[in-house]
Amino acid sequence: MPPSHVALSGDLHIKIVSSSFLPLVVQVSRLEGSSVHPLTTFPVYPEASALKKNLTLVRVQCGYFSRGGQYYVQIKKQPILSINSSDSETITKVIDVRWPMPQLTVTPENLKTYPENPVTSILTFPEVECLPVQNTPPSALPEFWLELHYCGHSLLNCGDGSSSEQTNTTSHQVLYSEQVRGLPGRRVFIFRCELFGLSGHYSIILRPTSSDPAIPRTAAYVKVDWSDQFVFNVHAHSIFPCETHNGGVKVLFQYPSCILASGDRVRLFARLRANVASLAPPTTLEYIAEQKDNDLTE
Repeated sequence: MPPSHVALSGDLHIKIVSSSFLPLVVQVSRLEGSSVHPLTTFPVYPEASALKKNLTLVRVQCGYFSRGGQYYVQIKKQPILSINSSDSETITKVIDVRWPMPQLTVTPENLKTYPENPVTSILTFPEVECLPVQNTPPSALPEFWLELHYCGHSLLNCGDGSSSEQTNTTSHQVLYSEQVRGLPGRRVFIFRCELFGLSGHYSIILRPTSSDPAIPRTAAYVKVDWSDQFVFNVHAHSIFPCETHNGGVKVLFQYPSCILASGDRVRLFARLRANVASLAPPTTLEYIAEQKDNDLTE
């Protein structure tokens, strides 16, 4: 039997060499905390072609290894006893089941604020080949969160997802989170364009809810620059007071289509000069009016 295995990476194959051809019983168990939980028990009969070699081949279904940890494979000629049994008729082997390593990609990696095309992230566990067996308890399935973080203008604020302490830091802002249960072979996440409204660095992090350092973590990064689709022009550099200007002063405000039409307003301020004797008197801004961006003609 191999000393290690990767969770959900395929069936586990065991070779049993015995001069006896009595029916065998195989039990697979997993260590959870300080307790051992049986996962499956099934009889094994030697194949006719293997009798001359005193060899029996056993296949343990892939789906029983739903998470990393320590597992036990127990072989006995009679009904299974406990793991701590000292019965000489029982053979117990320990197998270390490793976590499959996740891969996280994001497309595109460089973009403008409020992108017109969707930002897509793909989470894969390349080693995963099967699903957990039916009726697998929730406690046997790992739980993760996939999060989108805004890290500001320094990539150092993003981290790499390797520490749970990142969730408590103020160096970044969590913009989006989605739960991931189990070890999906492939899962696609599509992020809304309005999540990328500021220039700077973003990180997409897969982190487990458990603090167990053996559970894998990973991250991908996005660099965002200011969009060149923002245009703001006033079609009048100077006017006389009370002139109608055909109904108002026209303002051109263009913005990415991702932004809602009712989301912005254009405000008009008057710059008032202080009544003091000075070549460069101080000025203040006084609010006059505002207009929604869907009717900017006043």
